[in-house]
Order: sequence, then C-alpha cells, then structure tokens
Amino acid sequence: MLDKDIDFFEIDKTNLDTEWMDQPKLFYQYAKELADANMDVEVCKANVELTRAKLSKRIRTKPDKYGLAKPTETAIANAILTHSKYQEVLAVFITAKHHADVTLAAVRALDHRKSALERLVSLHGQNYFATPKAPDGAGKEMADDMMKKKARRRKK
Repeated sequence: MLDKDIDFFEIDKTNLDTEWMDQPKLFYQYAKELADANMDVEVCKANVELTRAKLSKRIRTKPDKYGLAKPTETAIANAILTHSKYQEVLAVFITAKHHADVTLAAVRALDHRKSALERLVSLHGQNYFATPKAPDGAGKEMADDMMKKKARRRKK
C-alpha cells in the first residue's frame, strides 16, 4: 500500500484545521501498515529458519547428494547458503524487511509532520502569517501615492 510518492509532506498552512484533522487518520494508516509489514517480516524470518532446518536435515542424511565428502558444520552451513530454495526464501525475507523499513520511515515522517503542524499553529497564533497593515491614516496616504504613480506611468 505504501505509495512511492507519499503525499503527506506538503502542509497547507492556510488550512491547518484540515491538516490537523487528517493527521490521526494518516498516522493510523501508516502505523497499521507498519504492523502488517512487521508481521510479514516475522513470517518470512520463520520461513527462512524452517527452510534452513529442513535443508540441514536433508544434507545430514545424504551428504554425498550435496557434494559433501565430510559433512562438517561449516560445509553443511555453506551448502544451505548456496541452495536455491534457501536463496528464494531469503530474497522474500529481504524484500519484506525493506518494505517494513520504508514504512517505518513513513511513520517517523508523520511524527515530524505532527511537530511541524504544532509549530505552524503556534506561529499562526502569533499572527506570523498575517498580512502587514499600515498604521492608522497611512493606508490612505499609500493608496493616494499608488494612484499618483499609476497616473504618471500612463502619461509616459
């Protein structure tokens, strides 16, 4: 489910209320995906261990079938590592682990997003995003000056 282009990085500072309302839903969505990914990792890890055990048993019972004249622990371990079935389940495990790591990064990014939202709300409360206003009476003077400049430009 994890999108290649995660879209929660952009925060609309003019709609902080909506951004805050979306935050718990986003966090839950990715936290649940992380839990599912971690479960997949554990299943794949168990599958790797099971495959290792089955191959070890097979190699110990028929070492000559696997090209081992003397079945030492090191020779058996190396035969397991090079077996195609072991390589397959290991590749699935590595892919599942990568997905879990990427999902964890998304959950951590959502924590940072929460902090950014908190700081933006604080700045908003301090009128950081307010438009500048001229002191009383100065607004009319500035408007008159603007009108005069426009009139001069038109004459040229």
